[in-house]
Formats: sequence, C-alpha cells, structure tokens
Amino acid sequence: MALTNFTGTVAQSTLRSNFDDKTTTLTTQATAGQKDHVVIAHRLALAAADDVSLRSVDFTPMDDYEVRVLRITLEDGTASRTVTASVTVVDGDTTYLLDKTISVTGTTVVGTSHANLDLRTVTGDRLRLLKGVPYRLALGAPSAGPVTRAQASLVLRSIRRPA
Repeated sequence: MALTNFTGTVAQSTLRSNFDDKTTTLTTQATAGQKDHVVIAHRLALAAADDVSLRSVDFTPMDDYEVRVLRITLEDGTASRTVTASVTVVDGDTTYLLDKTISVTGTTVVGTSHANLDLRTVTGDRLRLLKGVPYRLALGAPSAGPVTRAQASLVLRSIRRPA
C-alpha cells in the first residue's frame, strides 16, 4: 500500500493505514538486517590549533556496515574557508578501507553550507566498515581561520555477513 497524502481533515482510517504501511516497511528492513546508523562529529569554533581529539569521534562497529553518505555542514560568517571530513582506521591501517579515501570537503559561505559524498550511487566497490575495527570520523583543520560551527555526519547501513 502507498502512503496517503494528508489534505484537509485527516480521517483516523488514513492515519492507521499510513502507520501500518510504515510499520510493515520497518519490520521488513529489520528482518533483512538493514538499519541506518549515523555517527556525528560536531565542533563549535573549529580552529586549526584544535587537537584532533577535540574534532573527532572514534567508534568501533558492533556489526558490519556499508558506508552510505559522508556529509559535512559548515556555518560561518566568512566565505571560502574549507574543512575536510574524513573516515580513517584509528591505527592508520588503510587495508580495512581497501586503500581508499573516504572524505568530503566543504567550503564556507556567509551562512550555512553543505557538501556530500554519496556512496549509494557508486557503481564500483561499496565500502564496508568491519565489525570490531576501530574507525575515526574527523574534521580537518579549517583553512584561513576558524569556522563558527562544523559537523560531519557518516551514514552507515548495517549488513549481515553471509553464513
């Protein structure tokens, strides 16, 4: 069943139908082992002098994850400052990332700006973060001065290993 758009007065039956439809979708995805998970690194007043521990988040997946999207959001009153968000293995071993770089660079505008690395549309290799390997989501040092607010978001989808 497809969702019914709400217009005017909404009948209780429409609400129940929409709820049941989405509940069925969620149950199907949970059974297939698909669950999206987001890791966030956020920093107010990001400056080049900040230690990497202040602008990064270390995490260890409890399941295998497919990398879906890496997004960076920047907020500043000055234009043309760049910040890079990246995913690395904590100990620096690039083998677990197939010697590939997962990063996206954003450039500030006067206001809020966004940049995305969308790996859902990649036709080649999909990258997986393996269970038990410690990874780091980090914001790089900004170019040409501090940034008012920076946030990196890594969207992951859990996947099951074949038995």
